[in-house]
Amino acid sequence: GISMVFQDPMTSLNPYLTIGNQMRQVLQRHLGLSRRKAHDQARAMFEMVRIPEAEHQLNMHPHELSGGMRQRVMMAMALSCRPGLLIADEPTTALDVTVQAQILALMQELKAEVNTSILLITHDMGVVAGNTDRVLVMRDGECREYDSVDNIFYRPTNKCTRELLAAVPRLDDTILERLPAGDAAANKTGTAVAASEQRRPDCAKRALLTVDRLGVRFRVTQPGLLAPARPLVAVDDVSFKLAVGETLGVVGESGCGKSSLARAVLQLIPEASGRVCFLGRDLAQLEGTELRNMRRDMQVIFQDPQASLDPRMTIAQIVGESLDTFHSDLNQAERNDCVVSALLRVGLDAEHLNRYPHEFSGGQAQRIGIARALVFGPKLIVCDEPVSALDVSIQGQIINLLMGLQAERGLALIFIAHDLAVVRHISHRVMVMYLGRAVEIADRQSLYGRPRHPYTRALVNAVPIPDP
Repeated sequence: GISMVFQDPMTSLNPYLTIGNQMRQVLQRHLGLSRRKAHDQARAMFEMVRIPEAEHQLNMHPHELSGGMRQRVMMAMALSCRPGLLIADEPTTALDVTVQAQILALMQELKAEVNTSILLITHDMGVVAGNTDRVLVMRDGECREYDSVDNIFYRPTNKCTRELLAAVPRLDDTILERLPAGDAAANKTGTAVAASEQRRPDCAKRALLTVDRLGVRFRVTQPGLLAPARPLVAVDDVSFKLAVGETLGVVGESGCGKSSLARAVLQLIPEASGRVCFLGRDLAQLEGTELRNMRRDMQVIFQDPQASLDPRMTIAQIVGESLDTFHSDLNQAERNDCVVSALLRVGLDAEHLNRYPHEFSGGQAQRIGIARALVFGPKLIVCDEPVSALDVSIQGQIINLLMGLQAERGLALIFIAHDLAVVRHISHRVMVMYLGRAVEIADRQSLYGRPRHPYTRALVNAVPIPDP
């Protein structure tokens, strides 16, 4: 048969059914298993794709899982029937590099054991290099080049392919002041950064954001009618400071607490312990109008672009919503000018203003989310996987845009990502999270050159290098 892993797991999973129910339906319909055997097989597949507490996760709904966990569920569902053809549309986009390596190895095992053919659609050239036999390069709906993986990487004939390869950030390459993007990528015009002093913010100034021993906990229901709820520790005793104009990269496996940390910093979920101070004020002590006014300077780019855009609103309404809230004095023409300017900066056109989110690809939807965050000119942006759905040339444009805004306005960024090469490029310091705790935090040169914690070393070693 044919199975497919879609790019956006949240819109692929039924929000009304538990994960286990959806898995059982697939196994019962296609393999004819009984409910009990389908349940056991579902649990085994969850364990195979490294979903912790598999039995408990089967009883959860899609919205209760992180983006990476939902992607693992999709992989387990697609692989459960051992298909003859697996179409994988960005299957590892939301996964950390260690789990990505496990999933790709699982796909290769399936290919070898049951002769499964794999059509792999991805932006990650490292994944392409290590897991494909032939490569088709597309742009604007056309095939620009089709050849063996060795010829594509070492002997590309098309300009589009050369630009794509030149734009790939690498851990084994020099850190660039600007990532190559678009036509500039073909000539590798990025400027090398010789020392970590480049772009270094003045950390001696008063911190813009102070997070002190932050803890986040959720109450999780247990199976059984009278079973008491148990606490789930998502973030445990995390502390850091963020200066004006500084970027803190946050990396770690799916479900380690990165997104929970981001939401707690923004006061979208309550902290169980510790405190978050922004511009010298404890955010937990603010409420109502005071907290709302403070949020003028705090914006977020969410991990799941389609789920974070209102399907009933046009792009003009989505991007301009914060202007309506905080700049109600703008007339319609001024408002539209601001919205169009934000769209142009992220590579979209004015003609997109009156379209709806479902009319855009995943990468375009992510750019809309970035435009929405940038339109108001905040002091802090929390970026939760902001470039995971973008191809490397557009990714370079967005990263350069964020860095340019940072240099121009003193913008502070918390940059959450699974792509360690991108994190190395944009971040001044990097924090590694594991099981809710910050196991290591250091400047980028020290962390990548001399990682101390075993988990940090495992992350760095698992990064796929874009060489076949």
